[in-house]
Amino acid sequence: MPEDHRNLLEDNEDLGAACQKALAETSKALKAVSFYPDNHPLRSQILSSAYEAIANLVRQAPITLIVQRGGFAIAGRQETIESNPMTKALAQELFARELQRLTFLPELSQADLSALLTALAVSPQKIAEEGGVAGMLARNGVSAVMVNQIDVTAVYTKKNVGQTEEELGDGGAEVVEERAPEAAPAQGSAAAQASEPGVDEILAALVAETDEERYRQLARLLLKKALPLKLEGNYDRLYVVLTHLVDQQANPEKSTVCCDAAHTVLQQLILGEMAEHLLNHLEDVDFPGKEAICRMLRLSGPEVVDAVVRRLTATGSRAARKALGTALVRIGVQAQPQLLVLLKDARAQVVQMSVAILAEIGNRDAVKGLTLTAYHPESRVRMESIRALARIGGMEATSVLLSLVQEGDEATALQAISCLGSCRNQAALDPLLSLAGKRDLRGKLHALQLEALRAVGRIGDRRALGTLFKLVRRRCLIGTTRRLEQKLVAVDAIAALGGDQARAFLQGYASGTGELADAAAAALQAMAQREAAHE
Repeated sequence: MPEDHRNLLEDNEDLGAACQKALAETSKALKAVSFYPDNHPLRSQILSSAYEAIANLVRQAPITLIVQRGGFAIAGRQETIESNPMTKALAQELFARELQRLTFLPELSQADLSALLTALAVSPQKIAEEGGVAGMLARNGVSAVMVNQIDVTAVYTKKNVGQTEEELGDGGAEVVEERAPEAAPAQGSAAAQASEPGVDEILAALVAETDEERYRQLARLLLKKALPLKLEGNYDRLYVVLTHLVDQQANPEKSTVCCDAAHTVLQQLILGEMAEHLLNHLEDVDFPGKEAICRMLRLSGPEVVDAVVRRLTATGSRAARKALGTALVRIGVQAQPQLLVLLKDARAQVVQMSVAILAEIGNRDAVKGLTLTAYHPESRVRMESIRALARIGGMEATSVLLSLVQEGDEATALQAISCLGSCRNQAALDPLLSLAGKRDLRGKLHALQLEALRAVGRIGDRRALGTLFKLVRRRCLIGTTRRLEQKLVAVDAIAALGGDQARAFLQGYASGTGELADAAAAALQAMAQREAAHE
């Protein structure tokens, strides 16, 4: 079929942007067809929007879209279609169903589009049993939508009999790409099924394959062969397939195209029942391959997070909670939205677990939610939230912690100061020095001031030395016992900061008598030991 796309749009419209819009609307429509019943008004509304976007593209000439890794291209045109989450999701759905091209004709009707989406909403295994998408469309009398499904078996067979790259065509896949759309896929026949390689042969071929297009075709074939394992409940066999795909996705010798193809197949195979099987192993105390499962779950995307969170909040096993929490940490930022929802859970233990996991993930977008739990009525949750905020860091988190120092109860303030010091938060240095130097005749701030001095020492910024020297030299007539205790802690902080200036200051006090002299001498000895250890 000729692919003349002249005058598809008005001169002031961008073809690539229009295709992106049409594909995004189609992605929404596919989800609507899968989710809403036939008579639901939203289904009809979303389908109409998708139809209008596609009809705009083909009102004067047909258009053919090529399914690529994570997106689409326009056949015969130079314009690019920028990928976004919706177009990428649609490309993955078409990839799983072995579609390489979609051709829309000007006579496209909304009923034709609805028939296409209804066919795509069927599981890949069911599509294969029905003779492929092309066969399903033909049986429904749809002629304004044409699909091309690659005969990946032919490519595999040619390679195994030793055919050269030149015999296969440039890039090894262009010959396949330029075939006319077929009425039904070649792999639907019994002869093609009989000639297809097994799962182990495909996995071996993927390891050796260097051509990107043939790798994608082999990946499609692997998906077709492995999906029955999932439907049959043969999870142990499927686990082996997933292990190979994880290795392929992480192989530095593979190109980005090949890694993405392996990643897409893994995502299709792991969701649903297989994810639950993996989580059963993860909760098993004696299962040795938990690290491998965490890698699989990390690659499976945000869809698996709900299953992990559900297990985490339901289990009574401490070991299982630890394993599931580790899995969420490995999944990372993709798990954060569900964890933020758990911060509002009525169960303090669930909130505390969620806070700890968010701290491990360390993404600053979680600070807003952790600010609320820092004021939680349960003290364990408050303390965990303070540790999380200090660990994540940043201006917003530091501001929250300093507010807790000023406004919180003494235990909360002490925890906030301690965490600021442990995390070496330099943004907190000046506020902590200010707190340590405040006049406090009644001793209400005494515990906080001591902790602030210890935190200053742990932060390790020598700009604090001048303020610490003044504090040690300060004379006082009231509260001498408290003031001496502060001076002793300040001496330890000076020693922790170290350097020639600190050493000279401490030597001046060590030559005298009294508790302060003894503390200065001990601090000098500690400095010398640290310096010797570093050498």
